[in-house]
Amino acid sequence: MNLKTTVCGLLAVLFLISCDADTSGLGGSLTPDGDVMTVVNDSCFATSRTIKATDSLIIMTTQCNLGRFTEPVSGSRIEAGYLTQLNCMENMPLADSVYGVSNFVFPQWFIDELGDQKPYYAQLTLYYTSYFGDPTNPIRIEVFPLNKMIDPETSYYPDVDPSLFCDIQAEPLASITVSSLNMQDSDSLRSLSGYYPSITIPLPDSIAKFILESYFNPATRHYFADSKSFMENVCKGFYIRCSQGDGTMLYINRSILGINFKQIAYNDDDEPELDSRIAEFQGNSEVMQLNSFKWTGLEGQLADNSCTWIRTPFGVLTEITLPVEQMRDNDYVLNAAQLRLSTAVTPSSKYKPSVPSMLLLIRKEKMQEFFSKNNTADKTESFVAGYSSKYGTYTYENIAAMVEKMYGDREDWIAVNGGDYAAYEQACPDWNKVVLIPVSAKIDSRSSAISYSLDITMHQVKLIGGDTPIKIKTIRSKF
Repeated sequence: MNLKTTVCGLLAVLFLISCDADTSGLGGSLTPDGDVMTVVNDSCFATSRTIKATDSLIIMTTQCNLGRFTEPVSGSRIEAGYLTQLNCMENMPLADSVYGVSNFVFPQWFIDELGDQKPYYAQLTLYYTSYFGDPTNPIRIEVFPLNKMIDPETSYYPDVDPSLFCDIQAEPLASITVSSLNMQDSDSLRSLSGYYPSITIPLPDSIAKFILESYFNPATRHYFADSKSFMENVCKGFYIRCSQGDGTMLYINRSILGINFKQIAYNDDDEPELDSRIAEFQGNSEVMQLNSFKWTGLEGQLADNSCTWIRTPFGVLTEITLPVEQMRDNDYVLNAAQLRLSTAVTPSSKYKPSVPSMLLLIRKEKMQEFFSKNNTADKTESFVAGYSSKYGTYTYENIAAMVEKMYGDREDWIAVNGGDYAAYEQACPDWNKVVLIPVSAKIDSRSSAISYSLDITMHQVKLIGGDTPIKIKTIRSKF
């Protein structure tokens, strides 16, 4: 390792320890007699603006959002629904022998054996991990059957049009009015430590009858061999939306179609009796689930140059243009560069979206690749910073490697393609731009982040920027 590399690394460490320290004497203290090094502890300024969330943020998600919320100050509004396929266990096993009793074929025996009891019914249960908004606010949820398959080979965007997959002008298959507190469950049940909130939506009996008849008909039993066959021939899935109510957003992580039915079983005395059974088909990570977000009223925030905004899910983000040429002077080595983002106060309200706990700082041209590959922050082209509630800031301690990469990419392109800086900037207009995106971390057993995913819960933060330049502290050196 040569002297220059050692000195540059040590300078960066000292910078991270205290960016406000006086570094005027670093040259003499870090180099032997005969070597002269100039150290510049300086600042430069970046510009920023609010941009609409881009379609490049395509994600496969296990969280589906359902609800509506109107922001009281700006009047911007989000509506969220989702489409889900249903997973079928391979060669789904259901008891067969009971349906051969007295040579009855399903469902003929129900008439004689059950009388006025309901022999079968279907329900869709939505399990949610948490919610945003007023827990007592009533919302109306509607369910529509899909009449077209979701193609797993197609990239769908977060504003996917549900009318491509179902008739949303028709009467819904089912509907229910509920609240996120879920009054369907008792207080004692909700107080249990293992309570998992859910909403159960009764579906027409014809759904259960069709699925059971398909299963117990030898000619169609193969429809249940796997999920693909099940979706093609039995049930393509559902579109679930909130049609009434405002101020609530549910975060759904499982949607389960339950087919409940009675069957004849025999007890220990070989006497026939009725037994209850259930077949479940789950919307989960093994099948396609698509969020459908619709934002209105964001124009004011996009045009607000007094600051920048981040609104999620899939609302607006903040874009920053870095002064690469100023930071990366040819005569100097960029040892360290600290970017600190300060938040601005917004009007308080009873139910207000929270500030994102983590923001990913990533080169704009790398966004799609990052989320499609479930990447971790590499500290060269992407960085993650947590929110400091004490100071109201997000701090990226050293983005020097990113600046060097931006500079190097430009030089490499010109070397290969010829031309000048103007030609490069025309071909790569986002070369020096980064975007701030809320993310959540997947943590391993050692409490280390092993990957990041897009955070699509309700968040809002106002950042100081726009017409106000963003200060970047730098340390540069040369011999």
